[in-house]
Amino acid sequence: MKCAKCGAEIRPGCVYCSNCGQEAQIVTEINILEDDLLRSMLEEEEKSGSQTETLVSIEKAAEKTDQKPHGTKTASDSSKKKKKRMLEKKRKKARKTLVILVVLLIAALAVAFGVMQYNHSNSVSYQLKKATEALDQKNYTSALQYAEYVLQLDSENEDALVLEGQIYVLMKQDAKAETVLLWVIDQNPSCKKAYEQLLSLYDSNNSYDQILALKSKVTDSKILSLFDQYLLAAPEIDKEGGNYNEFLEVTLSVDGKGIDIYYTLDGSVPTDADKKYEDPIQIEEQGKTTLTAIAMDKNGKYSEPVSAEYNIELDAPDMPSVYPDGGTYYEQKSVHVTVPSGTTVYYTWDGSTPTSNSSVYRDALDIPEGNNILSLVAIDDNGLSSEVLKCNYIYYPTSTTDSDTQDGASSDAE
Repeated sequence: MKCAKCGAEIRPGCVYCSNCGQEAQIVTEINILEDDLLRSMLEEEEKSGSQTETLVSIEKAAEKTDQKPHGTKTASDSSKKKKKRMLEKKRKKARKTLVILVVLLIAALAVAFGVMQYNHSNSVSYQLKKATEALDQKNYTSALQYAEYVLQLDSENEDALVLEGQIYVLMKQDAKAETVLLWVIDQNPSCKKAYEQLLSLYDSNNSYDQILALKSKVTDSKILSLFDQYLLAAPEIDKEGGNYNEFLEVTLSVDGKGIDIYYTLDGSVPTDADKKYEDPIQIEEQGKTTLTAIAMDKNGKYSEPVSAEYNIELDAPDMPSVYPDGGTYYEQKSVHVTVPSGTTVYYTWDGSTPTSNSSVYRDALDIPEGNNILSLVAIDDNGLSSEVLKCNYIYYPTSTTDSDTQDGASSDAE
């Protein structure tokens, strides 16, 4: 081994140059292993691209280099400085790479967040979800803003419109709520949610006229069932509408306690200002009569009106019959009258039409003397009159006839 300073040969075992006194720089197996390890780690770092792991490995190798065996010398200061500069350079490069990666990651996250926000802002389902969440938290203003934004994306979105109507109800903006919900129902008569919201609104305001008006337009049985909880059961009428030939007595009834029935006979929908049902209704007029009834409780809640139309055309009673039915008589004769069932017979002898103020037939009538016109009419319990029967009866007693004959003969003699 030669001296690194003067080049003189150093004898084995000597640690100083015998020529110049310079300390011998011995390269041991450890130094060789260190160089191999460092080179291997640098190559591995280039293959994998992992800057951080390489730096750690290099630092560990440097630490191993510091573990020198007793009695040996380290490599030159320049070599150590070179290694340090290399390590520092690697560290700086690793830091720079790390910073770039972090910046790229942040940029990627920002882009992803922006894309997500854009998608959310243009997503009907997301905006509806946010509106519902705000509504659950009773943040009605925010809920309304979300719902309105959905309608900007889809102006006819049914869920958003129903939700908007619900929000208006909760915000006590009834007119707006009604307008929105009626529009939804007009577009989709089977929208159950819209009916539920609107019925709840009408019920809270005791607007039963609106409930009835709304129900009158519904044909869907599933939708009709929604009205049951908002209206009382309608009264029952014991006689069906139709044609009758007699006056009627109609009975009304309703289930439940504390419920009154009001009715009209002119077809109009009754209110609590109309007649209150207490006793059976007497319909005693000919022609058409329309009975309409509703049930109402003490809270002002009432039923759908129920109606029945009656057309009453009474049959006139038969004419009375008589025996004998007229003729000339010289002896006293009585007239017997057959009175139709359920009637009273009235009569006159002067040919005038009898009325209920005329004489009542009760027993056989004696024919008055002279030339007489017997007029008879039968009037029933309903005030209906039969046709008038008229019969001519001439009665001249025999004594009167003889006297008239003698008077005539005397006149001829003169």
